[in-house]
Amino acid sequence: MTGAAPLADLDGRRRDLPRSRRRFIAFGLLGSVVICLLLGRLYELQVLRGAGRPSADLRTHEVPVPATRGLVFDRVGRPVAVNAPSWTVNVRPADLPDAGRRGILRRVAAVTGADPAALRGRVESWTGSPYDLVPLVHGVERRAALLLSEQRDALPGVVVEVEPVRRYLDDSGEAGGPLLSQVLGHTGAISAEELAARADAGYLPDDRVGKAGVEASYEDALRGRHGSRLVEVDVTGRPGSVVQENAAPVPGKNLMLTVDARAQRLATRALAWGMEVAGVRQGVLIAMDPQTGEILALVSLPAYDNNVFATGIDAATFERYLADPGQPLRNHAVSDVYPPGSTYKLVTALAALEEGVTDASRRWPTYGCYQIPGAPKGQCLFDWNRRGFGAIDIVDAFAVSSDTFFYQMAVELGVDRLARWAGELGFGEATGIALPAEAAGVVPSSDWAEEQGRPSLFTGELAQAGIGQNVTAATPLQVLNAYAAVANGGRLLRPALVRGETDARGELVAPYRPELLRRLAASDDHLRTLRIAAREVITSGHAYNIGDLDLPGALSGKTGTAEFGAPTKEGTLPFHSWFVAYLPSEPGATDAELAVMAFSHSAVVPGNVSAEVVKYWLQLWYGLEQDLRLDPRTFELVAAD
Repeated sequence: MTGAAPLADLDGRRRDLPRSRRRFIAFGLLGSVVICLLLGRLYELQVLRGAGRPSADLRTHEVPVPATRGLVFDRVGRPVAVNAPSWTVNVRPADLPDAGRRGILRRVAAVTGADPAALRGRVESWTGSPYDLVPLVHGVERRAALLLSEQRDALPGVVVEVEPVRRYLDDSGEAGGPLLSQVLGHTGAISAEELAARADAGYLPDDRVGKAGVEASYEDALRGRHGSRLVEVDVTGRPGSVVQENAAPVPGKNLMLTVDARAQRLATRALAWGMEVAGVRQGVLIAMDPQTGEILALVSLPAYDNNVFATGIDAATFERYLADPGQPLRNHAVSDVYPPGSTYKLVTALAALEEGVTDASRRWPTYGCYQIPGAPKGQCLFDWNRRGFGAIDIVDAFAVSSDTFFYQMAVELGVDRLARWAGELGFGEATGIALPAEAAGVVPSSDWAEEQGRPSLFTGELAQAGIGQNVTAATPLQVLNAYAAVANGGRLLRPALVRGETDARGELVAPYRPELLRRLAASDDHLRTLRIAAREVITSGHAYNIGDLDLPGALSGKTGTAEFGAPTKEGTLPFHSWFVAYLPSEPGATDAELAVMAFSHSAVVPGNVSAEVVKYWLQLWYGLEQDLRLDPRTFELVAAD
């Protein structure tokens, strides 16, 4: 093997480089410095800055757990506001790609029928964490929800969840939002202003709150209290698994209405009939228990469907509601004021008796046209009966509704004594019912005149105030509540819409007590005189044939016609019609457990359509075989048609 070199010889040319001791020391020192710096930073983060708080805070985040909203039942336990499962499409902004964001939102809009611009607006206006879910569309149909779920790989950031939404039911348990919409109201997304005002109460940016009706007035009770839990988050802030439950959510309280949904349905039927036959655009019917102030039915027509608000009303539907001349979004029973007409003669009569202007037996002359004191001869105010009624006492004047009798009472009283008794009966102030936007009405007085820049009312204005005309204005609920106070013997009660709290089955477990506003500062004798007068309104035939109804009591009440607005081309004024009644066991008694009133806006027909509406409701409510309704246009029996 002379030609082969030994293996050792193959490495013979390699030479080890000389090692530098100083270089080795330099690298060692540099490494030590780096390690010290890292250890120092770690000490600062974990010891100095982390002192006094658990290390879990560095990797967990507290998130709220929404509470279940309380249920609402009617007075006999029928559920009328419940929480139903519904699909909601959400988006997590952090997962939306910048390049495809508009396309993703357009796809969601196409599947759900939403407006793409509205979806973009919700995402762009979101001020919370980009890792939180932003609700895009509530109440999505099942088919659309499944379709979006199947396409989740193509729709990054889109999350479909099931959440409870409000559903409003009728007396049969079916979806029936319009039936009780003016009582229950509806829920809606919390606004920025509401969120700021309720920040201390734990409200969240995506909460839904009561916007109208009982939903708004009893928001604190119905809402409950949110819970919370700790959730792991990664370094980017993305939520992960639950670490622990901090506090369980507390469900909202369940409430029972004073309203009977069946009575409400029958009242709606009666009022809708009257409005149709008389060509009326707005109407009200309210029934109450005068002994407790509990509202048994409260109908304001036209109504709106509060179920369309439960999942977020679209712009087109909302615009249609706003454009409707009947103003369905307004509760005409409590938020609008009208001249009360002859129903206000209750105020003038009580004031005249209490102030000694007259007594139950004194007779006063009446006229076809009452000469205004101090005015030039010939300036007079007409009675509805242009021949007058001759000399009559206050009971007969109330029964036949003589205008000229009550003109005289008002002038003799003066504006402030008349105003004081109006206030005693609850006019000129809100009743305090648990409904938002209740109006106070107008009662003319010296103070009111000064606020208008006038020294006082003219005598003619004062006379007209005595019959509920001119500037006098009241809500339908105020009129009913005043008559209820006389019917029950002199107790002015706060009208109630909620009987109390219930269990989950709708059984009343914590009843609320009636609230007395005040006892009328009037004698029992004078109040009885007015109750007898109200009975004579019915027995005299002034309210047509309503007295022929086979009712369990002595129906008593008052008609009213109130002019308003500008004269027509014929020179006449349009007018509203009123009718208010209660049902004691006998004439003059104070035991009535039912009072009812109807109001018809601009009911320009010969008859009193409101009296016919009340008549129809009484027939339905008591299940009478009689049908004594008169067509207010012709005075013919409807049943004979």
